Amino acid sequence: MMRGLTYRSERGYTLMEVLIVATIVGILVTVGTVQYLEVKRRAKEHYCAQRLAQLAVYEHMYFKDFGSYGDWNDLRNQGYIDMDYIHEDDELLHYRRPYYIQEYELDFNIAEGEAGFEIVATPVVNQTHLWYPRWIPLGGINDLRSMKVQEDAVVKWLDSGRPVL
Repeated sequence: MMRGLTYRSERGYTLMEVLIVATIVGILVTVGTVQYLEVKRRAKEHYCAQRLAQLAVYEHMYFKDFGSYGDWNDLRNQGYIDMDYIHEDDELLHYRRPYYIQEYELDFNIAEGEAGFEIVATPVVNQTHLWYPRWIPLGGINDLRSMKVQEDAVVKWLDSGRPVL
């Protein structure tokens, strides 16, 4: 019997098979990541819209009690907003405004007397921190949309005026 001349059947994958599988897995991961980030963005926008609607309810309650609409400090000082949402002087997160809606800045525009109110939520995109990165959608900053709520308590997109919810 001759040694070394025996034929053994070795089982394994060819390089081409491995490359095809790696390419397919890469495509699936890319598509999955894109969809995940889009769902995450929509969830944050939905959460923001819910919070704005709640602020409109607080404004109406404040108006019923005091005869005029109030700004952030008025709502906070009268107990309409929980103290857990107050991080106005938080240097670590670079916030200078109320932290009622995560990653959004709130602007209260209160008209004199009974004229009305408008609360605008603008996404924070230009600030980052090592331990708390800001989110930016795949389309870039242009995909981030601001919202507003007025006396009718309907949350609308700031640019188009169409309802969010």
